[in-house]
Amino acid sequence: MKNSKVIAKAKKLGLTVETGHNGKYYIVHNGKVASWYGNQNGEGDAHLFHIKSEGQESDPYTDYYPGYFVDNPTQLFETLVPPGSKFKPGTLIRGKATKRSQRYGYVARLGLVVEEGAKQAKVQWVTPTASELRLQQQYPNSYNGTTWVSDRDLVVAA
Repeated sequence: MKNSKVIAKAKKLGLTVETGHNGKYYIVHNGKVASWYGNQNGEGDAHLFHIKSEGQESDPYTDYYPGYFVDNPTQLFETLVPPGSKFKPGTLIRGKATKRSQRYGYVARLGLVVEEGAKQAKVQWVTPTASELRLQQQYPNSYNGTTWVSDRDLVVAA
């Protein structure tokens, strides 16, 4: 991806891009520092996308280099600004018939979205199963009958 497009995508997400030396660009957001290399005029490709926590510094004497590299700008921006769920809190949903849904037993179950996460939703099922009722009896203060479910395994109940 061109460097100018990476900068435009960052600005579209409301992130401020700072320019470093030797064609290095930085974004500091929510305690994380994202960086990549690109040329100054924006015509070349952006590459070497790196993420680390704020305040972490490299130590070449002990071979310590904090953070990790990601493959593309989409992964970089999803780390800084996680995408929300397709289902907003209060939405009535139904479990879709997928292999994972069958394994966990929520195919065609109705539920209400309580909270949204990064491409997932916390669901309060309408009718709890026998195992969920048993968990509520064993752990009354910690288990509240909700489960995190991936967006791919849910559909809006019409």
